[in-house]
Amino acid sequence: MRRGGGVSSSFKKDQIGHVRNRVVCAGYSIVCREVVIVTTFDDSIDTSIFDESETRIIIRGDVLTTEYIPKRLIGRDEQIKEVAGLMRQLFRHGFPNNGLIFGVSGSGKTVVSKFVLRSLIAKLEQNPIGINVDWIYIHCKKVYTQNSILYTLIKYLDPTTKVKKTGYSMDYYYDSLFYLMNTKNTALIVILDEIDFLRSEDVLYNFSRAVANEELKDGRFIRVIGLSNSSKYEARLDNRIISSMGAEKINFPAYNTDDLFHILKDRIDLAFAPGSIDEDTIIKCAADTAQFSGDVRKALRVLHTAATIAENEKSHVISIDHINVAENKVQKDQIIESVVKLPVHHKIVLLSIVKLMTNNKAVTTGSVTAMYDALCRQIAREPIHRTGVSRCIGSLEMQSFVNTVLVNKGANGGITRYISIPTEDISQLKLGIYADDELEELRECFPMINGGE
Repeated sequence: MRRGGGVSSSFKKDQIGHVRNRVVCAGYSIVCREVVIVTTFDDSIDTSIFDESETRIIIRGDVLTTEYIPKRLIGRDEQIKEVAGLMRQLFRHGFPNNGLIFGVSGSGKTVVSKFVLRSLIAKLEQNPIGINVDWIYIHCKKVYTQNSILYTLIKYLDPTTKVKKTGYSMDYYYDSLFYLMNTKNTALIVILDEIDFLRSEDVLYNFSRAVANEELKDGRFIRVIGLSNSSKYEARLDNRIISSMGAEKINFPAYNTDDLFHILKDRIDLAFAPGSIDEDTIIKCAADTAQFSGDVRKALRVLHTAATIAENEKSHVISIDHINVAENKVQKDQIIESVVKLPVHHKIVLLSIVKLMTNNKAVTTGSVTAMYDALCRQIAREPIHRTGVSRCIGSLEMQSFVNTVLVNKGANGGITRYISIPTEDISQLKLGIYADDELEELRECFPMINGGE
């Protein structure tokens, strides 16, 4: 530093993209260094690949995704009323009810639940009840253990929490969650999507007992809305959980052709350029979806895929041929993506069935369990108990990955479950399974096993 007078500054750009800034202030000269971004334009790079083509069909792709929640829901008026009914007691100085919502994939369970809870929060802002009511969505294919669900809720309420994801007792996680809810004067409604994948249903019991056990006080509560593709889910729950939850059951029918047509038309008006698709083509897409599944998410994906195919062909209009090609592509992609999202032990059980199907038309639970144990050993994974394998098979059946048949072999033979997979699905299932780097090691692994019933 050196003495000087007044205030002045000088800039000099050096060779490494920095600026040396000499500032003279209050008699002292200080050299400051700051980073600047030096950009040079290389006109040899072709940027025209990002220019919009004249055959642009898709205006708003987000409208065709599952994340988009429309301002109005078509074909689900009754179901909206039923889900809203779970919350009715909240406005009568009581607590909401737990709910179990059943329906095939793409029948609107998720979007209706989010729609209702979003409306609930808006209503509570207009008419406060003295506590903060909030909701959170958890997908149980990704978050399926008791402690991971508790950690997710803790992290949601306190993003800066010092609680770690693992390493504590279960009581510690519950105590931490309930402490946060009490100190923040917050009640929670938790959507558990694909609740079938929960590793342990104890979390349902403990949440339902939190008020009675005085872990949550002064009007605070935690309630669950469980979503499942199959009504068989409730049958596997322990009676004490069913009794404690007292959950209301709501069934969502699959969308029919008329519902799907109006849903697609509503989205198309926002998503596509005017005149991109005619009504006959929309009807074709709606009718095909209604015939095979009624899955509105699949129909939206077909539309998006068909539009992309048409744009790539420089076509201004989506044709029925584009819909046909898109349907085949989406069907294959959907199988692969569904497998990729499965928890790892579900994938290993599914792989066990796939490998056994090489030389069999159907396989037993015992042989699947034996193959599963062998594959787990091959990749140094601790296998789950045989009852867990059985539950995985049941879950895979609910999602239509496998088919099962119960055969009564008489008084001495008992009842045996036979499991099979449609031959045409096996190649896509393998692609989804082996997309997991850990399971790729098992591609050429065919352990010799001793099967069982």
